[in-house]
Amino acid sequence: MSSRRFVWFLRFAVVAAAIGVSVAAAAEDASFERTFSSAYGELLANSKTAYGDKHYDEAAPLLKKAACAGDKESQWLLGHMYLAGTGVERNDLVGYSWLKVAAEFQSSEYRDTVQRIEQAIDPKQLPAARAAAQKYVDAYGLRTTNMSCARTASRHGHILDQITCTPRSEGRVVLLRRCEDESSSKPTADAPAK
Repeated sequence: MSSRRFVWFLRFAVVAAAIGVSVAAAAEDASFERTFSSAYGELLANSKTAYGDKHYDEAAPLLKKAACAGDKESQWLLGHMYLAGTGVERNDLVGYSWLKVAAEFQSSEYRDTVQRIEQAIDPKQLPAARAAAQKYVDAYGLRTTNMSCARTASRHGHILDQITCTPRSEGRVVLLRRCEDESSSKPTADAPAK
């Protein structure tokens, strides 16, 4: 191959790769919302305050947004809300699914609770429940949401007693995974895919 053809081929390959990357990035961007990191902090604070004050109707949509974005504590709280029917219509499968996504972090409390639920499910129904929960993990787990989670100490203490999740950032803006819409074949924040 002549050097002129090689240079032309190389330029073509670089342009084609750039187009491919921008198409992939555009497809990925549609499932993420860009917001200021301070707004994300407010979302977490407002959702947990509403939940703590037992204003479950107010907490539910805020927790759903944070749970879809990948915040493990929000997924945990939302799962319990579905199991108890507080602020949302009771749905044991959806509650279990959110708890299963939260347990992806490997918290012993989260893992033990999911294990107890799985032991209580009829063994004939357990494979279907796990398959439904896996759809939530695939849609809202750490890999998909690009969250980075770690154990941290609350109130500037030394005991690591909470899980803090940080979304991927672009400067002062963070990327939050959106909840799947109802027309999608993937699970929504309210119900698993059929």
